[in-house]
Amino acid sequence: MVELRQSVFGVEFQSPVLLASGTCGYGREYAELIPLDEIGGLVTKAVSVEPRVGNPPHRIAETPGGMINAIGLENVGLRRFIGEKLPWLRENLRRAHVLVNVVGRSAEEYAAVVAGLDGEEGFLGYEINVSCPNVEGGTMFGTDESALAELVGRLRRETERPIIVKLTPNVPDIGIYARICEESGADGLSTINTFPGLLVDVDRRRPVIGNVSGGVSGPAILPMGVYLTWHAALSCSLPVIGIGGIRSGEDALQYILAGATLVQVGTALFVDPSAAKAVHEGIVAYLDRTGTGTIGELVGALEARGPVLA
Repeated sequence: MVELRQSVFGVEFQSPVLLASGTCGYGREYAELIPLDEIGGLVTKAVSVEPRVGNPPHRIAETPGGMINAIGLENVGLRRFIGEKLPWLRENLRRAHVLVNVVGRSAEEYAAVVAGLDGEEGFLGYEINVSCPNVEGGTMFGTDESALAELVGRLRRETERPIIVKLTPNVPDIGIYARICEESGADGLSTINTFPGLLVDVDRRRPVIGNVSGGVSGPAILPMGVYLTWHAALSCSLPVIGIGGIRSGEDALQYILAGATLVQVGTALFVDPSAAKAVHEGIVAYLDRTGTGTIGELVGALEARGPVLA
């Protein structure tokens, strides 16, 4: 028998596999597609203080090896999330853990969401999105060292729940930002968000995406995601959640060997809604085939001697 359970953020995760924010709605949308309580958990769609309508269409397009999106953090807002979305999560997920993805235009808005949610039940903690590339100012906190430190410190004073900061790949040295998060009181990191990109309709000579640019995700970014997860994990002692291009157990294991304790499956869900379950089963099969008793034995077990390139 193999053991996938791990203690992370003060609780036990039965599987290292989570659903990524922005790809599974608020959880209920996927309840009839996969058994949510058999994976590690999910990260909700973003929550902001006020509702957001998002960006103009087109919002999503396929790219070679993935997709580009510019949803614009459309969401129902804090009040409706508490009244309409959180009750379902609280009543229906018994073993899978929920992280709420939090966004804001200012430190005050981030803090207002966290303060507004903190007395509620039905979720474990927060994934702080400081790295969205398809809204105005969406990477401001993720690329400004002092702003990031101030934000994480501010949120640390608002809550005792786990704070996981979702980092952008769009920085010269992700290790610096990983250490800033650790020193400012974060409990973990999510690495990484999407890469900025532009897709052109050559016949119309116009951008395919209504917002002009968007975030690139999918299999094409997997090597960059694994590298940046490895870099971040080497740079601090926080648990890291690996994200980017995961479609199989082998993909997930690349992240885990590089230092990720947990992983998130995102874009693959648009192709196969059961992808997260397949990733979970692939990890189990690998542990069984290699005679590995626990998933924890693989976390950070990459044998690498090369330099970390900023």
